[in-house]
Amino acid sequence: MTRVMFTKKITFLLNLMEIKQENPVIDFTKRTSSEQMRLFKLGLSKCDGIHNVSRHQIGRAMDILFFTDEGKVGVPKLGYEYWHEEWKKLGGAEMISWDKGHFEVEV
Repeated sequence: MTRVMFTKKITFLLNLMEIKQENPVIDFTKRTSSEQMRLFKLGLSKCDGIHNVSRHQIGRAMDILFFTDEGKVGVPKLGYEYWHEEWKKLGGAEMISWDKGHFEVEV
């Protein structure tokens, strides 16, 4: 999937979240290799950005936070599993169990 198609599909997903009264916030999108390495060294990613390149580095991943109606970071009202199933219908990859707010596509 191209970056253009990824952008169109993730935008559709974000709009669907809004329709379903979720409060999604875009968090991490495109990353440099140095930012990816920093996250790897902190244990926040399994991709080092050099030998194991993240989908974020090639513009085919986005992290989405969900806020409560009170404005605090929380979980999606319909659940991460629900939104990853919707994402898969759009051509997205499976949910990563340890990184549920991460939405990516296969290259």
